[in-house]
Amino acid sequence: MQKAIILLLITGFWFGINRNPVVAQSNAPTNLSGTAPAYNRVVLTWKDNSTNETKFEIERNNFATFTKIGEVAANATTYTDNTTGGGTYRVRAVFATGASGYSNEFSITTPPEPPGAPTGLVTAVQNSNSIKLTWNNGAGGTATDYQVERGSNAGGAFTLLQTIAYSRTPTFTDNSVTGGNQYCYRVRARASGGSSDYSAVSCATPPLTATNVKNVAAQALSSSAIKLTWDRYGKESGIGIERRVGQTGSWSRIASTLADGGEYTDNGLNSNTEYCYRIAEDGHDYSSIACATTQQSTPSAPARLTASAVSSSQINLQWADLSDNESNFQIERASSATASFSKIADVGANTTTFSDQNLSASTQYCYRIRAVNSAGASGYSDSQCATTQAPPVGAPTNLAATATSTTQINLTWTGVAGAASYQLERSPNGNDSWTKVADPAGNATSYSDGSLTPNTRYYYRLRAVIGGNTGPYSNVADALTPDTPPAAPARLTITATTYNQVSLQWADLSGNETGFQIERAPDGTSWTNVGDAGANSTTYTDPTVQAQTHYYYRVRAVNGAGPSDVSNVVDTTTPVGPPAAPQNLAAKATSTTQIALTWTAVANADNIVIERSPNGNDNWSQIQSVAGNTTSYTDTGLTPNVRYYYRIRAINGSGTGVNSNVADAITPDVPPAAPARLTATVIWATQINLAWADLSSNEASFAIEQSPDGVTWTKVGDAPANATTFQHTGLSPNTKYYYRIQAVNAAGPSGYSNTVDATTPDVPPAAPTNLVATPTLATQITLVWVDGSANETGFEIERSDSQTGTFTKIGEVGANVTTFDDKGLKSATPYCYRVLAKNSIGSSAYSPVACATTPDVPPAAPARLTATAVSTSQINLTWADLSTNESGFEIERSTSATGTFTKIADAPANATTYEDRNLTDNTAYCYRIRAKNAAGNSGYTDPACATTPLAPPATPTNLVAQVFDYDQIKLTWAALGATAVTVVIERATNPNGPFAEIKQQPASQTTYIDMGLQEFTTYYYRIKAVNAAGSSAYSNVATARVEEVIIAVEDELETHTTLFVSQRSLHVITNWFTTAQTTLHIQTANGSIVLTDNRKVRPADRWDYNLDSLPTGLYIITIVADGRKLAKRILLP
Repeated sequence: MQKAIILLLITGFWFGINRNPVVAQSNAPTNLSGTAPAYNRVVLTWKDNSTNETKFEIERNNFATFTKIGEVAANATTYTDNTTGGGTYRVRAVFATGASGYSNEFSITTPPEPPGAPTGLVTAVQNSNSIKLTWNNGAGGTATDYQVERGSNAGGAFTLLQTIAYSRTPTFTDNSVTGGNQYCYRVRARASGGSSDYSAVSCATPPLTATNVKNVAAQALSSSAIKLTWDRYGKESGIGIERRVGQTGSWSRIASTLADGGEYTDNGLNSNTEYCYRIAEDGHDYSSIACATTQQSTPSAPARLTASAVSSSQINLQWADLSDNESNFQIERASSATASFSKIADVGANTTTFSDQNLSASTQYCYRIRAVNSAGASGYSDSQCATTQAPPVGAPTNLAATATSTTQINLTWTGVAGAASYQLERSPNGNDSWTKVADPAGNATSYSDGSLTPNTRYYYRLRAVIGGNTGPYSNVADALTPDTPPAAPARLTITATTYNQVSLQWADLSGNETGFQIERAPDGTSWTNVGDAGANSTTYTDPTVQAQTHYYYRVRAVNGAGPSDVSNVVDTTTPVGPPAAPQNLAAKATSTTQIALTWTAVANADNIVIERSPNGNDNWSQIQSVAGNTTSYTDTGLTPNVRYYYRIRAINGSGTGVNSNVADAITPDVPPAAPARLTATVIWATQINLAWADLSSNEASFAIEQSPDGVTWTKVGDAPANATTFQHTGLSPNTKYYYRIQAVNAAGPSGYSNTVDATTPDVPPAAPTNLVATPTLATQITLVWVDGSANETGFEIERSDSQTGTFTKIGEVGANVTTFDDKGLKSATPYCYRVLAKNSIGSSAYSPVACATTPDVPPAAPARLTATAVSTSQINLTWADLSTNESGFEIERSTSATGTFTKIADAPANATTYEDRNLTDNTAYCYRIRAKNAAGNSGYTDPACATTPLAPPATPTNLVAQVFDYDQIKLTWAALGATAVTVVIERATNPNGPFAEIKQQPASQTTYIDMGLQEFTTYYYRIKAVNAAGSSAYSNVATARVEEVIIAVEDELETHTTLFVSQRSLHVITNWFTTAQTTLHIQTANGSIVLTDNRKVRPADRWDYNLDSLPTGLYIITIVADGRKLAKRILLP
């Protein structure tokens, strides 16, 4: 009993032995002191003077009343208060039975609160040399000044730039920046309480000043040189030229030139390669990019050509490729090195081989090659010649082999034209060991190979011989020589070895049999094949004979050629066999110690042997032998409730027969003895353990019965045979139970054991379940749970900021209450809860944790929106983010501050910039933004407006140049864009320039006539549009050519001839003194004659020509009469 009491004390329950033990009160903690390492933190320490406390409670007095602010576990001697600015503290220990007295009181004051980190830092580019910073004051103490620091990137090193005084709306402008470089800033506030953390980093890059270099152009002069030209507007501060290969290469500086330079020639370049250029001006943006591709150069000639005949129809060529710019190679062939060559093929670049096929045998061919690209062809390689090989010797075909006897094989084949002889070869396996057996004549198509071995396979092949050369082999043919029948076996003997087996033996007189056939007859005449034996066998056992039967036997050898004669005949009679297996063995228990056996009688049996086994598989032992005509037996002296297995077999003079079937039976059992000395021990509030003495050895199980009153009994469980204990679980606390047991087997139950009783103790309440937390306001969460117990006295509610965080008790409710409202919470904040039930015995386990997040509130509106035009198509926005709970920002745009705004984009949470692209130049845009989250939208910012700068005009199109007169060219082009002010016209005499400006005129004009041009000259024109923002790209280049116009005039002929054009008709009037034979030509400006007329013209004559069929343009009219000439220019409209 003492042992049971000790166990109950260890588990922590008194179970009625001592429900309310008195615990001596421990000493109160002492030496309470502390430090204040921060404005909002106090660290307390004390001395622990007890050994059995469960925790310590910490209290603080800020306004004359002490309030519990926290607790720590047993044995702890320190606590950190992160929710204070100081005060008076005290501590006490808490035990299972109460609390100690309080420690000494300790007072402390925390240092001043430092200012909070500045927020909403915004960097706004003012111009190329100025960036303006704005920010908001952080929470916390009031600052005395700010430190502004600057770096080159957000993650790099920062240096102090400026210290400025505190302001409610702080700003700072950095005027020491340079365009094109990134600048990053951070700010912190300072006060007597220390410095704040740094603000978030904000970066900006002021733009470069626009370049003064315009109209950059690149012109390929050769395969290794490109000329670069540009125009100068304003004063450059130093020019560098940069180059890259192609559109994606890396830029590198190749030259520097004087500020007033306007051209540069880049030499030493690779041929057929695109190079791009840009001009860098100190302190300014790069110029536009100009690209040109160097001219292609002709490839180098290939070298070291070789020609090799590899067959009677193929010559292979090989050469060295000495060029890296060929597009292909041309292969030429001739019949000799001095004959005329013709191209036979092209092969690709970088190829160095070629196979010329389908050639004639024994023929010379000569070759030369050259490389080709778009610039032309290289020189030829040296010529090389080769002669194709002679045609090969053919192979004989259709070789066939046929065995005509046991020693001879005949061969036939189809011959080869022109063969002088054949080489015939033979092999034992068709793979190797070939031996020549004959040299048939060239006209032979058959051969007989004799003196061979019977039953042997031979393989043959042959080849033709022409002029001492041998050709390829024919197909392989094979044949097998037939075999001869074997000799007959002799001296056959027979022995009947058992009643069901006969053994034979003979002499093998043959060396070529494949086996032996064994024949049997019941009478010596009706023979049947009963078996086969392998080659070289001399014995055979026949296991198919019957007892007491006469048999005759004979043997003969066999192979592929047939059977031998039969051997001598032998005979024998088999002896009598053992008896058959007994049938229908049956076993039946006739008492608890006796089993009776019966079976069917067995013929020819002398005795019956009876065997018994404990399992029917092994351990068989003979228990009796009875006469052969017996059919029953009784086995006595057996053990109750045991299964026995039996089998029998018959015996006679020939041996022992096969075992019978196995039969089994089980002896009946007796009821078991009753168990004794039953005891009941309380283990837990829901468990009682039973123990007893097992006084029986044949029980199958124990039946456990329980009663609430010792009268009404119910079976509550079973225990297996030989068990002496039973654990009864699932009981009710604080309840008395009665128990009794009995042993049971197939023969029936034993008597009951003694009756015992035990009472379960009370327990702490069960844990609450199904805890649900539901936010009902932005500052309130309602808890609901299921009361899982009927014996609680109340519930404690605890809260944490996460499922795995530290939980703190926030309230209690009474028994059977299942709701609690937690008020005064923060919005948009997660809270987690757990609940436990308690009573006088102790506390339940915690409920599962339930979490909920209080609803959010709409975010604060952003502020200080700025809009900055950074290009003709882009405006950048910046603003201050004054909220911490937005999910994003909505950006809206209008054409004026008071116009209708339309949403154009969303920006993510915490964003403070946005780039609005693809805008129209010279256009005003106004913006406003607002923050948003799931709770709604903030108010809008004030509108911020910016105007995109004017863009250079669009590129002119459809420039056309036409000859207008013999020294005039008329230019026309499509109307220019609305922003163009001036059109600049440039001219060159080379398609790649240089171009020179010849005229500026208003952009509204779309034609220009260029006069005073030179004959035999082609002119190239381009134009560009100009406005205040700069120049457009150049138009297409248009070209026209002024041809020679020869006008020979004799004064007298011109004086007496009138020539004019009216409404596309040519009119000629003469006032000559005599009649003259006259020729009239009309030709174009480039000299092509379009009309000729020969006629005899009289004085005062007139003739007319309709010119409607001629296109508009300049024409020359020539009239020749009596050796005198008149030439006039006319312009057809």
